[in-house]
Amino acid sequence: MNEEKRTMPDFDEFLGLTYGQMMDKLAAEAPDKEALVFEDQRISYSQFRNRIRQVGMALKRMGMRTGDRAGVLVPNCPEFFYIQLGILYIGGVFIALSTRYRKFEITYMMKHAGAKFLFCVDGYKGANFIEILEKVRPDLPEMEKIIIKGNTIPDWATSYDDFLRLGQEIDARELGKDLPKAKDVCSILYTSGSTGTPKGVMHTHHSLIWDSTRVCERLRIGSKDVFLMMLPCSHIFASFVLFTNAVMGRSKIVIMETFEPYEALRLQETEKVSVLYGVPTMFTLMLTHPDFGKFDLSSNRTGYMSGASCPVELVRAVMQKMHCNISAAYGMSEACCITITNYEDDEYVKSGTAGRPIRGLELGIVDNHRNRVEVEKVGEIAIKGENLFVGYYKQEGVTKDSFDSSGFFYTGDLGKLDKNGRLIVIGRKKEMIIRGGFNVYPAEVEEQIALVEGVQHVAVVGVPDPTLGERVCACVVPVPGFKMRPEKITQFCKENLANYKVPDFVEIMEAFPMTTTEKIQRFKIKDRMVEKYGR
Repeated sequence: MNEEKRTMPDFDEFLGLTYGQMMDKLAAEAPDKEALVFEDQRISYSQFRNRIRQVGMALKRMGMRTGDRAGVLVPNCPEFFYIQLGILYIGGVFIALSTRYRKFEITYMMKHAGAKFLFCVDGYKGANFIEILEKVRPDLPEMEKIIIKGNTIPDWATSYDDFLRLGQEIDARELGKDLPKAKDVCSILYTSGSTGTPKGVMHTHHSLIWDSTRVCERLRIGSKDVFLMMLPCSHIFASFVLFTNAVMGRSKIVIMETFEPYEALRLQETEKVSVLYGVPTMFTLMLTHPDFGKFDLSSNRTGYMSGASCPVELVRAVMQKMHCNISAAYGMSEACCITITNYEDDEYVKSGTAGRPIRGLELGIVDNHRNRVEVEKVGEIAIKGENLFVGYYKQEGVTKDSFDSSGFFYTGDLGKLDKNGRLIVIGRKKEMIIRGGFNVYPAEVEEQIALVEGVQHVAVVGVPDPTLGERVCACVVPVPGFKMRPEKITQFCKENLANYKVPDFVEIMEAFPMTTTEKIQRFKIKDRMVEKYGR
């Protein structure tokens, strides 16, 4: 791992700033430093800031006012960030839309948010967004302007090029009018749908920047770092966590349009990448690629793995074979990073825990009555900190139920604290299985099944049973070409787990339903298994 003597900024200098003020500051202090790399484009911090201001100016002239909501349906590219930061610069509210979304998701999110503006590409990977928007426009009465990036511009939309011309001449006085404050809402992040209908999570400039200062110090981010953006920009992990962590360190971001393991490995070598953020699946696909050994990955230094459990074998391989002192973390849309392992922790700590809370965040484990429980005892994870969202948009009742009077947010996740204060995440409270009166935590069973040769993905769910209440069902996706026998899984579990945790059913599947950010959609798997095995 490449860990030369490092000079890190004082990250707390960004507290109290908006995203626009932060980008102004970075452009003034490091104008010629490369900020973004995408294919053959190399954009400095001053160029980046100028393009952000151009988008902000154009939006003002198009009629955007403080608090107006704007959707962005654009794949990974520099323009995504010009648009996102341009919206934030003038006090608009940014809403990310995945290029995998279709009619239902686009309509639901834009209508629920009351969005007035939408930035969209004309098509992407077989999807014709012009046709989709033709169908959804009548259902979006509050939508005022649609800006299309591409070759096909219908008469009800504005081309992105014409839009940019509106902001070509910057009027500093006009641009500087009614700018946002740090505690204003800057984004509505719709949850990924791994557990059901998305909720609109409202974050402020301050909550996102505060969180980022803590992650940067934990990972020792600095100006020599080069980040590889493998994640989709439509997800908070990329658009806010990775992005803000990188620019706070005056680092460079190398953007991939879509994740592809060979290209990710190639860019690590050619761009001398030092920081990798991703979900475990991405690291697995890179490590198992047939050309993995051909690339020099010695520039890698650290990274951030989140979104699913991190098996010790995977963490060890990332650290040893990819030269990346990866950190494991626990986070969610409502708070970004909550806990993260320390830089110097070993692979056992990084695979077995999600680390300690970030600086300034309070974390407790509580029972069903919201009373604190003892160390090593499982309960619901409750958190309090300045990185917390300010509420679910248009869902005041759900917001109120999620917080207590002292400001603690109840995550719905189960976990426990070990004797060293590190968090061990057990799983969603609603996913816990009660079999014959015994509590079965899916993550515990999944951790064991993941050790079986040939297992690529595993998800454990409960199915109803009239006698036991619930039975345990393990769904397994084997590695391509591997012939997996269900009895192999059952036997391994019998040898390693208490009898009530052994799966009653083992379902071998070709693939799991996934979200746009490669999270397993457990509710869909559960629905299928209940239909097949439920009694």
